[in-house]
Amino acid sequence: MKTKKTLWAVLLLWLIVTTTPVYSAEVSNNELLYLKNGLVVKCDKAWIASKDTIRCRKGHREKLYSPDEVDLKKTFGESAARRLEEERKAWEEKELLRPMAKVSRRSESYITAGIGRLSGDTTYQIGGTIVHPLGSSQLHFPISELEFPLDVWMVSIEGSKEFAEKWKVSAGVKKNITSDAGKMKDSDWGAYYLEGYPAEQNTLDIYSESTAELDALIIDFNLRYRFYEKSNWSFIAGLGYTRQNFDYAISNLDQWYPSSYYYFGEDRGHDYASGKVLTYKITYTIPYIEIGIQRSFKDKFSVEASLGYSSIVDAKDEDVHILRAMVSEADCDGDAILFSFKARFDPSRNWFVMAEFDYTKLEVDGKSRTYVDGEYSHTIDQEIKSKQIFAVLSVGYAF
Repeated sequence: MKTKKTLWAVLLLWLIVTTTPVYSAEVSNNELLYLKNGLVVKCDKAWIASKDTIRCRKGHREKLYSPDEVDLKKTFGESAARRLEEERKAWEEKELLRPMAKVSRRSESYITAGIGRLSGDTTYQIGGTIVHPLGSSQLHFPISELEFPLDVWMVSIEGSKEFAEKWKVSAGVKKNITSDAGKMKDSDWGAYYLEGYPAEQNTLDIYSESTAELDALIIDFNLRYRFYEKSNWSFIAGLGYTRQNFDYAISNLDQWYPSSYYYFGEDRGHDYASGKVLTYKITYTIPYIEIGIQRSFKDKFSVEASLGYSSIVDAKDEDVHILRAMVSEADCDGDAILFSFKARFDPSRNWFVMAEFDYTKLEVDGKSRTYVDGEYSHTIDQEIKSKQIFAVLSVGYAF
């Protein structure tokens, strides 16, 4: 703690030293302050404190004068007077250019609407330590894996508001407009071993594919601060919160047994079940921090890239195996990486087109509790992983 305080003190001192102008050479040699109105002020010490202030110290008191009131050449010499005038002129020119820079920079207050494609999967695995009413044991990991696809088209709406020059708050929502997400894949290892057969724990014994219908909703809130800006470049940092809800209805089961010939010398064929066989719900909550960079080109085109991270992801899921009257619930936590790239083209003052590419990777783990016919059965280790790609083309209006 003492080391940290020392480092902060050194950093603060460095900032003060590097940001405060030093005018050690601009001290009056004859201790007289010559004013432009003809008066001469006797000082114990007279010096240029800043580009806007001349100080005259007499005893324990100081009096402040504007450089416009003082004959700088007569008081401090021609060299010091010239340096001060050059500094004041440069500062005034910078202030004159500042409003122009604000106008030329694209408005960050806007609303967009677009159509995009979500792809990837959310997959959970169970295995490892299992605890049940009769005790506990160690199993192969995983003994089961369910992979749920995320391949749907979505509508995306986002609103953004810039305030206090460098701050921006935004909110967005994505909702699927198609529901056919692809095939859900269910893999079980060591099924024959668990049934008491002289079998191995790590052989793929049961595999199935089913039709997956998905209802998806993604909400995001974001607060950003533009902490550095120069020419056409700017750097941003921010905080955000994303909530993802994925609700599946699984139907039309096609199941087969890849290791049956290895163990029993025969192909056990396929089992089929029509209609709904399983439902699955999962909710990810992702508070995150991010850092990014923006670059504009010739007033009409700009790009932005950002990288976010979260170490406090929370995931809650519920798996209902309808055919087996079995319900599993899990509460997991872990981390996430979020990457985003945007390209924006402004053909007019208010209207623009934006293409966006997002990549999200989540990894969480925890415990799953399983109930059969409403009675507690067991608790088992669970891991959930998700890789998501979202690409969208939007039309926006800036105001």
